[in-house]
Amino acid sequence: MALSDTDRDAFMKLQSGHISDAMEGMGLPRTVLHGYTYLGTPGAKMVGTAFTVQQAPKHATAGRMDALVKHAQVSGELAAAGDVVVIDAGGRTDTGTWGENHCMRAGARGVAGAVINGATRDAHEIRSLDFPVFCQGFSPVKSQWDLETVSLRTPLTIGGVQIRQGDIVFGDETGIIVVPPEMKDDIIAAAMAIHDKEAEYAKQFDR
Repeated sequence: MALSDTDRDAFMKLQSGHISDAMEGMGLPRTVLHGYTYLGTPGAKMVGTAFTVQQAPKHATAGRMDALVKHAQVSGELAAAGDVVVIDAGGRTDTGTWGENHCMRAGARGVAGAVINGATRDAHEIRSLDFPVFCQGFSPVKSQWDLETVSLRTPLTIGGVQIRQGDIVFGDETGIIVVPPEMKDDIIAAAMAIHDKEAEYAKQFDR
C-alpha cells in the first residue's frame, strides 16, 4: 500500500537520525542499512514503499547470453509510483545490477528511488539525475552475464535487516532506515517530537 501524501510529507520533514532515535527510544529492532553510497541530488531524501527484487548468480544450466534479470521490467513496468526498488544482489560489486536507463524509466513513472545491495553502472550520470540511488559499489559489467532474478515481491534479508514488500524505506545522505508500516504513525509522531525539540534547541544559535 502506497504512502499517503500526509505521511510522505511528514517523513520528508525528518532526517534519518530522527527516525533512528525514535525507533531506538521505542525499543524496536535496529533496521538501519549501513555502508551504502548515495548518488543523487545533494540534500535530497527518499521515502517510499519497498518493491523487492532478489538476484542470484546464474544457475549452472543457464547460458551466458541468456537475459534472466528482470530489473528492466521492474523499473519500466512493475514498480509503482511511490515505490522504492530494493535489489539484493548479495552485495556483489563485480557486476552492475542497476544503471542510468533504469533510473530514467523508474523516475518517469514516479518511483521514489532505489537501494542496491550490489553495484550500479553509470555512477556519474546517475549523480546528475533527480533520482536517489543508494548502492554498495560500482561496476561497468552488465548483470546479464552473471546474475538472474529469482524472486520479486518476496522478503529480503540485507545486513541482518528483513525487508518485506510494502515496508517503508527512508533514505538520506546519512543512511537508510526500514520502517514497519504497521507502526508508522507512532514512529512518525516520536520522530517529529525529536525534530521539534532539536529545532527549538537550534534557535538559541540563530544570529
